Amino acid sequence: MSDDIAATTLQAAMANSRAGVESQVTAWNQALQADYLTVFNNWATSVLAGRSDNSNPPKPPNAYVVGFFTDPTNPLAQWAYPVAGTVPVCAMPAVPPTIKPYTPPVLPEPDNVRNVPAGDTMPVGYRLTAADGSVWQKQASPTPFGIEYYYARIA
Repeated sequence: MSDDIAATTLQAAMANSRAGVESQVTAWNQALQADYLTVFNNWATSVLAGRSDNSNPPKPPNAYVVGFFTDPTNPLAQWAYPVAGTVPVCAMPAVPPTIKPYTPPVLPEPDNVRNVPAGDTMPVGYRLTAADGSVWQKQASPTPFGIEYYYARIA
């Protein structure tokens, strides 16, 4: 084995360059696929939680491939380099179904209680007589969220 650098052939140098670029492309594609799957899983989690619909899933990016260019100083030299290809780095995972957001049922108001209308400034204890003759009194009740005001039918 000689330490003479001139003993290295153009073909050996191009093969070493290609091997290095192939290794680089493999590592980049693994990282690209891992990043894409993380983005897709985050999006799918949002869909399954009902925060968004499934109409626009993230598409997998194109994988890197080994490209070649001809050395302008030596037409026999073809050097490898990484370049974005035209084929996706992986298949798109299954798109989850859109989850309809939960809509709680509307509870009927009891006959003896009514919400205070917007803009009502009457004090608690105020009584009014409705057109049908029923008597309603403004009342208050403490809740964990503050005081709740309502009208209760008393007669």
